[in-house]
Amino acid sequence: MFLALVVSVPKEFPVDVLGGPRFATEAVLDLFPDDGAVPRGQLKVLDVAAGTGLVGQRLYDAGIKNLDALEPSSEMIKIAQSRGIYQRIIEDMIGHHRIDVEDNTYDLVVVAGAFGPGHCPLTALDEMIRVCKPGGYIINSMRLEFLFISKDHTGLLDYQKSLEERGLWRRVSHIIFDGYFETVKQGITFVYQKI
Repeated sequence: MFLALVVSVPKEFPVDVLGGPRFATEAVLDLFPDDGAVPRGQLKVLDVAAGTGLVGQRLYDAGIKNLDALEPSSEMIKIAQSRGIYQRIIEDMIGHHRIDVEDNTYDLVVVAGAFGPGHCPLTALDEMIRVCKPGGYIINSMRLEFLFISKDHTGLLDYQKSLEERGLWRRVSHIIFDGYFETVKQGITFVYQKI
């Protein structure tokens, strides 16, 4: 079962209260600096569990314009659509079936805040890998505590390792940081590269 809390978040919402989108975006921008070998404008990106588009807006503002979104909540999609930043918005969940995206489509798949109780299952990672191009990246930013208290995600570290052992991706980094949510919760950003 998927649980969604629908919150109307205006574009000017103080994102510092919600550090997840900021940290996910920073991981993307670290991989693809403004003066890097791959121009940001050439990247094709999927924003998974896009919600109201907080991650997408930050990416768009940083020069990543070829953005698609995947989001199961029609109410959140309305808000994300109002931003005018997504090329395509797919109303669907990830991890339960094959989503309507071809294999090897995206240079980057990014998700912030979706690995929590009642949200993305671990199998969502398999689908993210499938739609990511070989050599592309999958970035997941989440609350650190969910690795230990969410019955749906206590096995996430082992699951990620099993995907690595199967030769599907390689770990680039795991970054733990303060200020993921309301400046008091710690977060973690996982960065993997598809093989």
